[in-house]
Amino acid sequence: MNPAKPRQEILHLEKPGGYSGACWVETDQHRLILSHVTESLIGQSAELWIHGLEGVGKTHLGLVIADRCQWSYYDCGDIQPDLASELLEWLDIGVGLVLDRVDCWLHHAEAEAALFSWWKRKENGLVLISTLSPRVEGQVSLADLTSRAHASMILPLDGLADSDLAELFRCQLNQLNVELTPEVSRFLGPRLPRKPRKLMQLVRSIDQESLRDQRKITIPWLKQLLLQLG
Repeated sequence: MNPAKPRQEILHLEKPGGYSGACWVETDQHRLILSHVTESLIGQSAELWIHGLEGVGKTHLGLVIADRCQWSYYDCGDIQPDLASELLEWLDIGVGLVLDRVDCWLHHAEAEAALFSWWKRKENGLVLISTLSPRVEGQVSLADLTSRAHASMILPLDGLADSDLAELFRCQLNQLNVELTPEVSRFLGPRLPRKPRKLMQLVRSIDQESLRDQRKITIPWLKQLLLQLG
C-alpha cells in the first residue's frame, strides 16, 4: 500500500521572496560546489552538506541546485520536525533532494531517525544545508546519522565579494524595474549590506516604497532603512 501523501501544510513549495535565477551571481566557490553536484551526485547516492553563516546565500544556492538538477527542494524551517517522517516517506527515493535549514530538524529524535532512514534508502543525490558544519560537536544527536553526515562531502559557503553584491543589487533592481537617482546610487554604493539575504530585503523594501503612491526613494528614507536592517 502506498503511503498517504502528507498533509497540505507541510508542502511549502513557494520560493523565498526575492530569489531569482536571472539574478544568480556565480563565484568560484559556487562553481566548485555546482561542479561537484553535477559530476558526483546526479544519478548517484552520494551526498553533499553545505554550511555557512546566516545570510550568505545558502538558500539561493540550494534553489539553483534544485532547478539545475530538477530535484525536490524543501525548507525544513517551514516543516515541523514531527512531520519530517511523513514528508520523507512520501518522496520518491529516485529523485534528488535538497533540504535547506536542516538544522531545524536536528536534535529531534523522530526527525533525525526519518532523515537517516531516507538517507539509507535514497537512490539519487542529497544536498543538506545548515548554518554549522555537521562535524561541529553535538550538531547531530543520532549516532548513525552523525556517521553518515561525517562521511558526506562537507563544504563551507562564504559570502559574496563587494563587486558581486553590487552586481546582484543592480540585477534585482532591474528585475523589478526600479530606478534610483544618481545621488541615491552614489549614497548606497559603499553602504550595501554585506550579506545577500539582507541585500534582498533592502531591494524588496525599496520596491515597496517606490510603488507606494509612486514615491521616490530618498537618502533620508534609506538611512533609516539601513539602520533597521543593521
